Amino acid sequence: MDLEKNDTLFRFVVSEMRHLRGGVAIAILRSLCIAPLPWLFGMMIDRHVPAADVRGLLVTSWIFAALLLLHMAFAITAARKIGGGVTEIVKDLRSLIFNRLQFLHFGYLDRSTSGRLLSKYAFDTQKVQDITVLMLNQFLPTTCYGFSVMFIMLLVDWRLSLVVLLIMPMVVTARIFFRKKLKRQNQEVRLAQEKLTGSANEMISALRLVRSLGEETKAEHRLKSDNHDVAETRVGLINISSVFGTYIFVNNQFVSLIVVCAGAIMVIEGQMSVGVLFSFVAALPIIMQPFTMVTQFIEQYAMGQESYRSIRELVCSRYVEQWKGDSFPAEFRGDIRFRNVRFAYPSKENTPVFESLNLHIRAGESVALVGASGSGKSSIANLILGLYSISGGQIEVDGMTQDQLDMRRFRRQCAIVLQENILLSGSIMENIRFAKSEATDEEVRQAAIDANADEFIRNLPEGYHSIIGERGVSLSGGQKQRLSIARAILRNPRVLILDEATSALDNESEALIQQALERLSRGRTVITIAHRLSTIRNADRIIVLGDGRILEEGDYETLRKANGAFSVMSGMG
Repeated sequence: MDLEKNDTLFRFVVSEMRHLRGGVAIAILRSLCIAPLPWLFGMMIDRHVPAADVRGLLVTSWIFAALLLLHMAFAITAARKIGGGVTEIVKDLRSLIFNRLQFLHFGYLDRSTSGRLLSKYAFDTQKVQDITVLMLNQFLPTTCYGFSVMFIMLLVDWRLSLVVLLIMPMVVTARIFFRKKLKRQNQEVRLAQEKLTGSANEMISALRLVRSLGEETKAEHRLKSDNHDVAETRVGLINISSVFGTYIFVNNQFVSLIVVCAGAIMVIEGQMSVGVLFSFVAALPIIMQPFTMVTQFIEQYAMGQESYRSIRELVCSRYVEQWKGDSFPAEFRGDIRFRNVRFAYPSKENTPVFESLNLHIRAGESVALVGASGSGKSSIANLILGLYSISGGQIEVDGMTQDQLDMRRFRRQCAIVLQENILLSGSIMENIRFAKSEATDEEVRQAAIDANADEFIRNLPEGYHSIIGERGVSLSGGQKQRLSIARAILRNPRVLILDEATSALDNESEALIQQALERLSRGRTVITIAHRLSTIRNADRIIVLGDGRILEEGDYETLRKANGAFSVMSGMG
């Protein structure tokens, strides 16, 4: 599946035709088998009626009915095959999007709301599916049907057929005229819809906060404003589509008038039989149907194309992680070194976090990072994991630069425990096992015991199989934190990052979690980010950061007595 080479939805569908070839062929056959029907009507009137040939009428009627039944069988089979093929394509497309999200640089993700990404993954792919089915199972067979009937009518009477063909230049002209307007308006609709989806996702996620603060009116006003923008853009799209639809309708009726008048004159003058005229009257709606469908199809295709463009923007983004290394230490120890590292967040390239940072975290060492907000503590953790790229210097892991290192394999040797840990909807067992999918139930339970989580888990109605709800909403902060620690214990990482893991907890929960963290930290490289200095008394080394540089470093007692920046912080804490 190559979206980079296929810049339009049509080219993309053609490139995936291996999934659709059989269904499309049957859909075309369904149209071809009923193309003679208008001609059969004319033959019945011109041949069997004047000859009072009842048997001929019945035989022709049976042929007519047989073709209809064949058409129905082909139509059902084609719909099933096309539907199955398109479903497979969209399934692969969604997998591609999610896979791409795993490689996109966090500089891109920081600028994209979860609502926008969800819109691309769920809603844009659905629009691509809808328009593809419409194109292959409706528009293509209908167009094939119309042109097949037109070809037969040309053989029956070329003069009246030429009159019918007058519709084509007018429809093509209309398509060119309206195409740009529809494309621009569909883009506005998509952007407004993405904004609304993002706002709704954010407000729904924050329902507890909104209700706690009594700010329902403010949240409602924000959504109402975004909803108004969507409505306005949709109205604009409806207006353009309505004008286009009206044009097509008037154009079709005008052509019908010309055909009937011209044919009637030819019948009066003896140049055409009544049966032939009847055939043209029966064929005319069929011939004009593809042009009538153009109204709906162009609008739907423009929406599908805009959704495809949105997906392609993400999938083909050049803003991806650049890690291409495939090397890894024979015996991974977890020694990390920053050499003259320069780094700025993509959104603040003119305001670097570090100008020239030098830092060595030895294998098995417990290092704590402290400093004021914005001093670079979390940035160091992000850079160790390779979530952002540095603009200068080197970061080495066991002597290998990040460019050489197999970064994904390195991350699988790491674990991170955050202040606000993310849990998944599902059971407790599934959440802990997320860190190690092949872990046995006994290994999961042992990790929970080591994390001081086993007791509260067993007290739940269904124990380890209890469903905890989205983001662990049914658990307390301390319980969620212990599950996150159990997950990290199960992974058995060589490098452990603790990002303010015990802040915002009550004393009882903090004590239990501190015990669990001490068990988890033994024999590993540990980087602790902390505001509460009491939690890092046992760190081997404390790094004090400020203004993008290391202000001082040492153990807790040495720094406390040094009357430096740490002493000031500990006096305040």
